[in-house]
Amino acid sequence: DFTLAPISKPITMDNIFYEFGKWDLTPASEKGLQGLVKLLNDNPNITIELSAHTDLVGDSARNVELSRKRAQSVVNYLIKAGIEAERLTPVGYGKNKPVVADKAIHNAHTFIPIDQVLDEEFILSLSKDQQEICNQINRRTEFKVLKTTYKLY
Repeated sequence: DFTLAPISKPITMDNIFYEFGKWDLTPASEKGLQGLVKLLNDNPNITIELSAHTDLVGDSARNVELSRKRAQSVVNYLIKAGIEAERLTPVGYGKNKPVVADKAIHNAHTFIPIDQVLDEEFILSLSKDQQEICNQINRRTEFKVLKTTYKLY
C-alpha cells in the first residue's frame, strides 16, 4: 500500500541550490536536476510549472525577479538536457507564496505548528535562529504538473 500525492500539489525539490543572491545553479544541484530530467523523460506527456521562491529578506520586487531567474535557470538546464521547452513554464513567486507547514515540517521543527503559514508576521515573532530555519524552508524550488496530455491529441 502506498499513498499517491495529487498531481496538482507542488513537489519541493530539496536538492536544488543556487549561489547566494544569484540564480546560478551550483554543482550540488546536479543529482536533483538529473532526477527531474529522468522524471520528465519517463513521463513524456506531462507539462510542468517550475517555480522558485525566496524568503522575506530583501526588496520584494528584487526577490520576485531573483526567483524568476532561478526558475528560468532550471528550465534552461532541462532544455539543454533535451526536454522540450513547451513542456516547461518557469515562474518566480518571490516571497509571495510562503510554505504552509505540514506534519513533516512540524516533526522536524516542533516550534512550527501544523498548518502554520510561514509568513512574515509569524517568522518575525520567532527567535533569530528560528527565523533562519523558516526562511530556509521558504527558499525553495518546486514543480507541479500542469497537464498530462501533452502531444496525446
